[in-house]
Amino acid sequence: MKNEKILSPVIAGTFDISDVMTESEEIITAGNSFFDRSYFGTRVLVIAPRPGDEILIAGNMILNLVSAKAEIFIAYAARKYFSVEALEVLGLAEDKIIFFDDRDKLKKIISDLKANVIFCADYDRKVRYKKLSTLFESVLGEILIEDKFYRPEVYKKFARCTSLNCPPDFYAPNLFSTKRPVVGITEEYDFDIIDRINYSWDRRVRFPVPEICQGTLLKDNPLSIAVSKYTGKRNNFDVLKILNGDEIFFERRTDNQAYKAEVSDAKVCDFNIVYSTNAEKINFVWSEGVQVQRIVVYGSYKDDEGAKIAIDFELDNLKANISAEKISVDNKFHVEGVLPIFGRPLIIDVEKIFVRRAEVKLLKGGKNFGISEVEFLPNVEPLRKIQPFIKLTAADNFIYKYFVPMEMNKVLLSLYRFHVDEAVRIVAETNGERFLNEVLEDDDSLAVDFNGAREVAVTAEVIGNPNIYDRVIIRRVTDLGQIHHKMMQWMDKIAFAVK
Repeated sequence: MKNEKILSPVIAGTFDISDVMTESEEIITAGNSFFDRSYFGTRVLVIAPRPGDEILIAGNMILNLVSAKAEIFIAYAARKYFSVEALEVLGLAEDKIIFFDDRDKLKKIISDLKANVIFCADYDRKVRYKKLSTLFESVLGEILIEDKFYRPEVYKKFARCTSLNCPPDFYAPNLFSTKRPVVGITEEYDFDIIDRINYSWDRRVRFPVPEICQGTLLKDNPLSIAVSKYTGKRNNFDVLKILNGDEIFFERRTDNQAYKAEVSDAKVCDFNIVYSTNAEKINFVWSEGVQVQRIVVYGSYKDDEGAKIAIDFELDNLKANISAEKISVDNKFHVEGVLPIFGRPLIIDVEKIFVRRAEVKLLKGGKNFGISEVEFLPNVEPLRKIQPFIKLTAADNFIYKYFVPMEMNKVLLSLYRFHVDEAVRIVAETNGERFLNEVLEDDDSLAVDFNGAREVAVTAEVIGNPNIYDRVIIRRVTDLGQIHHKMMQWMDKIAFAVK
């Protein structure tokens, strides 16, 4: 890594947690390669039920992408008052706001804009979110079949159970990341959709929040200010639930080769993974050979048994079959697998094959058997506009400038990876002296010992790719510093309440 990128010190008289002078006049800044990217020329579409929902769905990502020079459009499903002042806080232009009142208009918006990245509300608790999610998936499914070249990145977001109905946990020494919703605890969350179908909590996409949103005071947070512009008052404490150290989504791939095929049951390639078919045999026929490297099959979210299925391919070319008895040549390829329960995806990776036909058939299944979607993907990973990144975590929370009590002698760090498989080197230093140099593989964790230091800078860098990195500052603070910070938060909350 080039030190000048993130290692250059800055003169700073205060450190966020206490407004007390640090022991050193210089503080090494935190940083992440995620924020270095330019998205100039990238078109982004945020689809929301009504004005204000764009903050719940993608408020942090709007700020991130505006800063990165992306062109951002907001499409609302309801023609309702929107706040020009809130848009200005988010950095959005009024002429990029669009309203639609039916599926034809939404289809035209998506077809005409051809946004590279789309953020949309997901199948959430409120009716307006469910309707919009279903409408969007239906419309996009049609577009993907009609237009063989348009393949946007799609990120779906639960605006209620992973945002507005989360715990009001903003006031803390460090920002908490979004917590998994829990039935009976999370407001309005009476059915556990998480870990069904595509909504695997372990596979959720987590994006870091911009530096201006990394503190724990409302007065400085633009999302808090934007919410106030919609409500006409500052004392809307829903923002305490909305603001977190990450913003999470569930990614949907659009490069499914099934969109190019003639399919015997269209329900399995309509981009909707909630509704399923109970057909026991589904055929796919392509007019010319298509490349397949990953097969993904979603069952029914109601299935609590897990069906056994087989997939037979007719290849576009011949392949050799070698056994101890003989060598033969044919154009057949066969795989089997068991669908995970509750509609979770069965993922099968194969060597790249070129196929003309495919048949998915049920071998064994229970009363709740169903298939909601079948994906034949050309590559294990697609090309993306949003580039890979890594992020250091503590107790599964994204950390930036991270504060711990003085009596704590070590911190256990882990790593979140956004489409990064390579090993990552972790370096820790204090006062310019390196005292730790380790390599993390996969899901490993690493304990960083302070060795008596007050402040430690920890850098994570992908081995072989210094352009993917993360850097955090961990500082031990005294009881006085913690009390001082709590008082600042208390004063911030009072000021917020009276405005």
